[in-house]
Amino acid sequence: MSFIKKLIALKINPDNNFGRILNKTSRYFAIFGGFILLIAALISIFSIFGRVVFSSPILGDFELVEIACAVAIGSFLPLCHLKNGNVIVDFITAKLAKNKIYFLDAFSSLLFGFVALFFSSRMILGAKDMYVYQEETMLLAFPIWVPFLPVIASFFLLTICCFYTFILKVYDILGNKF
Repeated sequence: MSFIKKLIALKINPDNNFGRILNKTSRYFAIFGGFILLIAALISIFSIFGRVVFSSPILGDFELVEIACAVAIGSFLPLCHLKNGNVIVDFITAKLAKNKIYFLDAFSSLLFGFVALFFSSRMILGAKDMYVYQEETMLLAFPIWVPFLPVIASFFLLTICCFYTFILKVYDILGNKF
């Protein structure tokens, strides 16, 4: 049996154990990202309040908000992909047959999976270099490699989500023939 046939034979559906675990994990990452974004908003509010009332903003508030936004955005990506929430230009494909649209969706998921894997592998190397060279933010002297860790985890989860949706789309193209 070929590799593709074995993958198709897994019959991975969104309602199986793997799909549920992937969906739950992606949701937890998104909740974490929302919590981080809420903290960033609170930092901004307190900093503006401190600047107006006490003429003393929070030191390094823009550094903290920048880091928090990067972590939050990375945390939202896996769930966004699972929910087909990425921006697509469908006016070109609106008149295509369903199988052709599934093929394009499968191809884009596969390509996006490889891009996410590439980004996460490069981010590992970047975080390692930042750790070795002890790179820090300017005002707070906060180590820059620390926020890379949740973003790397998010991109690895995004990679898994992309390959999972690729398998689902291939399964849809073949029409459950296996």
